Amino acid sequence: MNSQATLEAPRDAIHLDPEHDGKGGGTSKKTLGLRADWARLPGRSVEVWLQGERVASGVVDQAAEDGSVLWIAAEGISTRRIFDKSSGYQIWV
Repeated sequence: MNSQATLEAPRDAIHLDPEHDGKGGGTSKKTLGLRADWARLPGRSVEVWLQGERVASGVVDQAAEDGSVLWIAAEGISTRRIFDKSSGYQIWV
């Protein structure tokens, strides 16, 4: 795997067209963008990626104040999961 893989958008990521930002005038699109500040994500629906592959998705239940880790809330039979930024996980919103 090349080192660029973790820097590229996931294959199914949809980027927002600045002229269609949902603030009037055009059609809004789903925006999926890499987030570096994990501490600001509680309550947000996210996708968790590792080495170019999606490993989880869900709602952020809690995040460390320093943004080093976050927890995805339990859903259905899935248990609450923790993800550590230093392990290479990326969060896309």
